[in-house]
Amino acid sequence: MRVKVEVRDESAWRKVLTIEVAPEELKQDYDAALEDYRRKAVIPGFRKGKVPRTMLESQFGHSLEHDVLERAVRRTYQEAVKEKGLEPVEFPAIDKISYEKGKPLSYEAAVDIRPVVTARDYDGLVFESEDSAVPDTEIDRALEELRQRAASWEMVERDATDIDAVVVDYVRLNAKGKPVHKTEQVDALIELGAQGLLPEFKANLQGRKAGDAVRFEVAYPADFGNEELRGKSAAFSVQVKEVRERRVRELNDEFAGDVAGLRDLAELRARVRLNLEGEARMRLQRDQEEALVTQLLERNPLELPQSMIAGYLEEVSQRLKGEGEEWSEEQQAQFLAEYRPHAERRLKRDLLLDAIVRAEGVTIPEEEVDETLRGASEGSLPPPEMERLIRNAAQRERARVHLAERKVFALLREKAKVKMALATPDV
Repeated sequence: MRVKVEVRDESAWRKVLTIEVAPEELKQDYDAALEDYRRKAVIPGFRKGKVPRTMLESQFGHSLEHDVLERAVRRTYQEAVKEKGLEPVEFPAIDKISYEKGKPLSYEAAVDIRPVVTARDYDGLVFESEDSAVPDTEIDRALEELRQRAASWEMVERDATDIDAVVVDYVRLNAKGKPVHKTEQVDALIELGAQGLLPEFKANLQGRKAGDAVRFEVAYPADFGNEELRGKSAAFSVQVKEVRERRVRELNDEFAGDVAGLRDLAELRARVRLNLEGEARMRLQRDQEEALVTQLLERNPLELPQSMIAGYLEEVSQRLKGEGEEWSEEQQAQFLAEYRPHAERRLKRDLLLDAIVRAEGVTIPEEEVDETLRGASEGSLPPPEMERLIRNAAQRERARVHLAERKVFALLREKAKVKMALATPDV
């Protein structure tokens, strides 16, 4: 590349690249820009795509030169960064552009780079070892929660109490007492003891029985989810069709078969214990790894470029928007301010773990990446989609990073000192 690159340090991570591009190096950018103009230009007397070079240069000289410089700067900056082994964390600030036809192009590009970190003193970290056994009381509690979730609503011939549910048809009424279009609900199940049920519904439906009809006013709170009704009052016409009673089944062999598809209650209890112990081990592992990270950060204090933190927060914000989060500017600013300490910790954590990967020569064979991606998608994707996933470069890189982290934490555990936690009584 006929490009000269000099790098000046403004801080530990702020670099200023002075880049000079020889005139002959600009030819490829000039030709590419000219070809774009040729494809798009519409000039009377010439077919599209057939306008002569001299005509294009005469017609679009100034804008053509601007596009050439833009292309050249973008291309040579990328090549310069790669040549110098830099990892930018933001778009560069381009300054001091100097160019005359037939002479070299020169400019400066100021950019923050990913900090180069050397992890130190990561031998002899401490983590607590705990028993991941789950006490019987937790098994009992989980089984009771399963019973409650499996409860059914059975129809009864009596008035509704405050712990029952009613099946109703209802419609909102306008000021003249006429139904409002598209507000009808048919066979709606309303639990009278449900948290969040508007008090007017509970007060007017409790004590009702199948066949009753009732009209009442509802005053909606100022923070109600539906903007159309927020802070307003509305009338409803309700027809009660059924009263239902919540029935919780007995915890026995039949329950285990019907709800979980297992042989008997003993097998259900054993399955619940196995699941809870697996969750306990995962929680313990996460807690231990967080403790190791905390000690790593204490032993390796780091400063980060503000642009790196801002870029991470912007990624989080865009991801949440993509998942359907709808925030006002004020809510988003508040979230990002509160999330910022976590973002900083996460970035420092990743830098240190990556430094240990390099220091310890941790490698991830391609077959491990294949196996991980296949295992993660097995049974959920048809074979053609699974193969596309396995070949996807971004997916492979994410899997590689994950596997490298697993190996680093295993290494840190081997080098760590284990502290036995005091047993807590089963209460």
